[in-house]
Amino acid sequence: MVMAIAAGLSFGYVHSSLVIPTDAEVTVNNLKESKALFRIEVFGWILILVCDIAVALALYFFFKNENRELSFFTAAARLVYSAILGFAIFFLVQILNLLGGTADITGAVMSKLNAFKTAWSYGLIIFGIHLVLLGLLVLQSKLIHNFWGILLIFAGISYSFIHVSNFLFLDFETQIKAIEAILSLPMAVAEIGFAFWLIIRGGKPRTLFQKTI
Repeated sequence: MVMAIAAGLSFGYVHSSLVIPTDAEVTVNNLKESKALFRIEVFGWILILVCDIAVALALYFFFKNENRELSFFTAAARLVYSAILGFAIFFLVQILNLLGGTADITGAVMSKLNAFKTAWSYGLIIFGIHLVLLGLLVLQSKLIHNFWGILLIFAGISYSFIHVSNFLFLDFETQIKAIEAILSLPMAVAEIGFAFWLIIRGGKPRTLFQKTI
């Protein structure tokens, strides 16, 4: 839940407000004039990274008695995604350092913004694989309703499909964005909905809630 809020603030609000991909000069001016806001974005990404690592470990311990091997690979996939996200965040930190200088930094800033976007997009392919594995764990569980497993698998396939398409079909950017807009709702429901399930039912005895929700 913390990650959802932080992502909404860092990417949904700050990044989308400051970064104009088609106008480098406006983007750099926005970043220079709103350095404090950009620092908040970077802090939000770091918070997301820490939470991702915590969630990877927590899910492993939650599911290890169901299938230890699959739980391990599910957690490992999320940790790989976290490592890639950390690498992507490093480009944003470098931009913060550039903003303190007086030289023309337009080209360097846009290059690092593109590097951040590319690295994160690669990471989200791995994140999609993580969700598919998590969905398989849920389907094997005697505690959780199959609905969540199917929805997580669908969300994982959607993530991976969208971000693989971003690299393979460069001429269809508009169409891919349209597909992403359609799929964003079930993807969000899968992640946030399952997070609520874990909060409300995750720690309860199996005998009370076997396959009930």
